Amino acid sequence: MKLASYWPLQLMSWTAVYLLFCVMILNRPLLIYTEFLYGAILISCTATGSHLTRLMYKRYLLRSPVWLQGMCLITASVLVASLATVVLIVSVFIVSATDFGNPIPASQRLFVISNVFWGNVINMLALMLLWSALYFAVQKVRQLKQTRELLQQSQLDVLINQLKPHFLFNSINNIRALILEDQEKARDMLSSLADMLRYSLSSQSDIKVPVCQEMQFVQDYVALCSIQFEQALQFSAHIEEDCQQALIPRMLLQFCVENAFKHGISQLPDGGKIDLFINRNGQQLVIRLFNDGQIRCNSDTTGIGLRNIQQRLKLLYGEQADLQLSLRDKRVLTHIQLPLECLQ
Repeated sequence: MKLASYWPLQLMSWTAVYLLFCVMILNRPLLIYTEFLYGAILISCTATGSHLTRLMYKRYLLRSPVWLQGMCLITASVLVASLATVVLIVSVFIVSATDFGNPIPASQRLFVISNVFWGNVINMLALMLLWSALYFAVQKVRQLKQTRELLQQSQLDVLINQLKPHFLFNSINNIRALILEDQEKARDMLSSLADMLRYSLSSQSDIKVPVCQEMQFVQDYVALCSIQFEQALQFSAHIEEDCQQALIPRMLLQFCVENAFKHGISQLPDGGKIDLFINRNGQQLVIRLFNDGQIRCNSDTTGIGLRNIQQRLKLLYGEQADLQLSLRDKRVLTHIQLPLECLQ
């Protein structure tokens, strides 16, 4: 439980317990005003004990086995309830010795101790066990959420790392083929490749990046491809201004453009054109990528990149994101729709 939410909940819950205690006192036939003081002492001590239990749990038990956590919380609940009741008994005798309370005869002291202890320790124990159970449940839910987030992060890292060698091998093979033909172009390709690798490594901790930042990477990739294919590759991007700071999965656009180039443009003798459109539709970000070419029927035509995109979108957005590949006006359309998130 985060500190920002812990303290308000802690204060409100124990205040509610005290108010309930006050209502019970007011409903008694004989009203004794010192019982409001006794209730405040008992409940404040129990509340303090619950906070100390939380500190113990976070410092010593957070990574312990579940059975050990449970046993320690039960033991702590018994100790807190007992100590709070002992403090109450001491308070009763102190108040009885003042003008605010009634003196307790020596013959009645053991009876008062027994009556006060057993009359309150059970109630405080029940409250502490309830508090411990709720806190334990909240911690387990939080740990489960963190585990899922870590698993999701590791899965995303695997998917991104899967594509790094895929992209790198393609680029190196292109440069190797060009070295013997045109060393100047090969040097330019190496420079563009270095810029792309620098972006890939510098932003590898970011799951999502702004569209404007991703587009710089895409432009480097297109420049890299254009050096090899010259006029055979034409690329245009049309991005609405309010979408420039929209967050998208890192390297999403590059994978889409690479897929369009590899499985579309590079298969055409005269090359072709890739048109990218990004706009907002309500609370959805819509990405449309048109490229010349055809959708091939065999399973490899989607490429590693497109399958990777589908898996990443599912991990990040679940059923809220959608990717479709279709033929529109004799051009291949890659259509992606995902929830709109903007950089704060």
